[in-house]
Amino acid sequence: MARTALAELIRHGNPEIHEQLQEILSNPDFAVTEQQSQEQRRLNAYDQLRYLVGKLGSSKTIATDLPSLFAVFDWSAVLATDLIPLISGHYNLASGSLATLTDSDSAAPYLQDLDDASSVGVMLLTEYGCGSNIGFMETTATWDGDGFVLNTPHPRARKFMPSVGIPVSRVCVIGARYIDGAGVDQGVHLFTARLRDANGDPAPGVTITQLDHQPLVIMDNSIISFDNLRVERSAWLSNDLATIDDNGVLTWRDEKSQKRAFPSAISQLTVGRMALSSCLNATARSALYVALSYANKRVVPMTAVDRPLMLDLPHVRDTLLTDLAGTVARTVYGNEIKTFLAGGDLTDRDTVVTVMLAKYFIQPHALQTVTHSRIKMGAQGMFSANRVADYLGVCHAAITGEGDCHVLGSVGGRVLAKQLGATPLPELRLHDPADPQDRARLLDARTLTIAHEAQPQLNNPALADRLAVIPAALDVAGAYCAAEALGMLDKHAEHAEIAAVRDVFALHYLDEHATWYLTHGLLDIAAVKTVQQLLGQAIDDLAANLPALLDAFGFDDEILGAPVLSDDLVAAWDSHVEQVRRR
Repeated sequence: MARTALAELIRHGNPEIHEQLQEILSNPDFAVTEQQSQEQRRLNAYDQLRYLVGKLGSSKTIATDLPSLFAVFDWSAVLATDLIPLISGHYNLASGSLATLTDSDSAAPYLQDLDDASSVGVMLLTEYGCGSNIGFMETTATWDGDGFVLNTPHPRARKFMPSVGIPVSRVCVIGARYIDGAGVDQGVHLFTARLRDANGDPAPGVTITQLDHQPLVIMDNSIISFDNLRVERSAWLSNDLATIDDNGVLTWRDEKSQKRAFPSAISQLTVGRMALSSCLNATARSALYVALSYANKRVVPMTAVDRPLMLDLPHVRDTLLTDLAGTVARTVYGNEIKTFLAGGDLTDRDTVVTVMLAKYFIQPHALQTVTHSRIKMGAQGMFSANRVADYLGVCHAAITGEGDCHVLGSVGGRVLAKQLGATPLPELRLHDPADPQDRARLLDARTLTIAHEAQPQLNNPALADRLAVIPAALDVAGAYCAAEALGMLDKHAEHAEIAAVRDVFALHYLDEHATWYLTHGLLDIAAVKTVQQLLGQAIDDLAANLPALLDAFGFDDEILGAPVLSDDLVAAWDSHVEQVRRR
């Protein structure tokens, strides 16, 4: 089997688009300045979106070429954080849905405007009442003999949060319950509408109220309600699963179609969940690159003669290097799933669950990594110029975007635990943490044991049991993904850097869950001490491989532009302040 280059393991897709995106997204014309108000930053983000679309070409092409789409998310998160809310709605949710869920003739009028960003796309799903649990949305789309009429039946059914406040032309994909000609609720379907016209004015029947200041993310979030918004018959995104006749009667294509309808409607959410997980991994890599590069230069005067590097301080070294191992593990894991999605069935239950689990495994760790990087950099971590602080908002937004992270993790973990219930438990015995194969067995054993322990509650439909099993479901989700990631790292352990990552990742996991392993008779006190000793050695080994690993991340110091990346910190800050003054 051919050896995969280290950089290819880290970066997913064609290197050319990664290079192109770095150039496009580092255009100084769209640099954010401290003089800009939130309103000006929102307008700047829309201008940058149009510039990005103009450089990349067809929005539909990007939306349906998943490696390219993921690259757009990654580099936007690293270099242009204000773009993340816009590219999610424009590329993934609107362009992607129109390109995949309806016929080309019906989609053409809308895709044409999205393709060159003369209209900006977004999806309207979440409501006050149901939040992201969109199966319970209450917006209605009623058949009127020639098309559909959308209404907000009461205030709690208003669409809450979509970014449509800025008055620009909008093409929106809207989730609503289809009420057929006989008045029967046929469940959630998707419809396309021009929410704002070419002048940016709301369409007849649409009320848009922009929400106020957000401290972490620059978004034009809004509250939207409908009062007899007319939608054309051809604007229904059926994915060819059903037909509607002139009397408004809905007929499913076959027995499976009705079951596939909701997964079909949320198929682009599945893509979006993975795209946001991918870009949070990218922010974590960038944060670590900046923080570790700085820590390897920053001299800490401790005495008149002792002046170690900041990276030599245990609380910096151990924290950032264990975060590094976890981030690389999740990057390799996420890249495998991204490759799978590019050729997979987005409506398949296993696909949906796989991405739910990945979101829970990847996103909170990225936030933890970015937070640690910001804190370990001290005062230098507070400034946007050094990039890391701005990543916090992206992480917070993503964790509650496309479905709340812990809700999805608990749902995915519940499904997984049910599937694993019939798998026999491994032999109960003490394991040797010095043996890499035993480490893998320990991760697998934790997954299966928690799943087995949860079976009584999983088999009881009572609300109390459904709530009580959530912690176990989350533990199953995390343990399963960690075991999978460890296996993927092991496949590429011919790279010394990946072998070092693997060892830190596995040993850190065992150390974190040492109490669990002790109480379940899988490790004893001596083995736990061995884990801690081995982890220290593994961190030393990872430190020795750090330069090659950071180089494989593919960041350009000049493009990142962080003053802390310079060998002359004082001169770099002087230059940065002068550039800010001239803007």
